[in-house]
Amino acid sequence: MTEEGYFTKNATQIMGILNVTPDSFSDGGHFNELDKAIAHCEEMLAANVDIIDIGGQSTRPNYQEISAKEEKERILPIVEAIRNRTDKPISIDTYFPEVADAALATGANIINDIKGLDTNGMIEVAQKYPDSGLVIMHSRKRRTELSVVEDIQQFYQEKIELCHKARIASTRICFDPGIGFGKTQAENIDILKDPEAFRYIDYPLLYGVSRKRTIATLTNESDPLARDFGSITASLFAANKGVEIVRVHQVKGMRDALNVWESLNHK
Repeated sequence: MTEEGYFTKNATQIMGILNVTPDSFSDGGHFNELDKAIAHCEEMLAANVDIIDIGGQSTRPNYQEISAKEEKERILPIVEAIRNRTDKPISIDTYFPEVADAALATGANIINDIKGLDTNGMIEVAQKYPDSGLVIMHSRKRRTELSVVEDIQQFYQEKIELCHKARIASTRICFDPGIGFGKTQAENIDILKDPEAFRYIDYPLLYGVSRKRTIATLTNESDPLARDFGSITASLFAANKGVEIVRVHQVKGMRDALNVWESLNHK
């Protein structure tokens, strides 16, 4: 980890998705065997991925939760294998504290918590590993008496106060407004359009819209695997608006898009 933490503001970072699940909404079963997961990781490394995000549990709508034990069995061999191949940061997409703990002990670097520290015990895991990064996502049920901006900003403030009390350094923290989690499609599009409205002070932002229904709303593409062009476009728009990290399935396409954009935009 650098002095700035894992979430640098110097350039857009690409977080590549590695789902080692049989039931993820777009690529379930594609990489849930060790050799396939490693091969996909090698492809992402060749495309110059910045962070590898490993998930062992699908959180698609109406998903069936698996146990922390099963999630660890899915991800820990992958974490170990990837750690032996690269020093790139590894992120663990989980809301189980025991999974995050085991993954960080095995060589992962970042907790990507889709429940935003709402699970008992997760803040203690973050305290236990003071060099780890921490992505805090808003995925709570929307409070409709508030605007989506007000709701998310209040959530951020609550979590910063929690982290401050736990003595978690601000350089470790990144926020994710949780596109696709508990919001209407109109709200998801508003989050995409105006990232700065969903930033808390100057904390880094992570946007994960890849292959989601929000992209289907904009493209009328029903097949998640065919949403990569729209996903890359939305992620590129977010990056141009200042979002520090974009979480995508198609790393090479995202890297090419960023390289072309930055070359043409260079003064």
